[in-house]
Amino acid sequence: MAGYSPPPIPSSWFGGSVLLFAVLLGYALFIVQTPLLVLFPVVLAGFLYVGWRFLLAVEAIADALQRIAQQRERD
Repeated sequence: MAGYSPPPIPSSWFGGSVLLFAVLLGYALFIVQTPLLVLFPVVLAGFLYVGWRFLLAVEAIADALQRIAQQRERD
């Protein structure tokens, strides 16, 4: 097994996401007074992240299968 893993999220992006979440939560709680308002963007961001990681995993599997097929073709 190759041990391939997609690169992690840069810490600046993670920090920016946390800051944005905190601002949205503050806005939802103190101005709009609807805490569930912040749920939609968080769920959407999580869905997009998991979808992207899944796409990268499928791409890595396809790449590995191509390498196996090329190796068998050479042998």
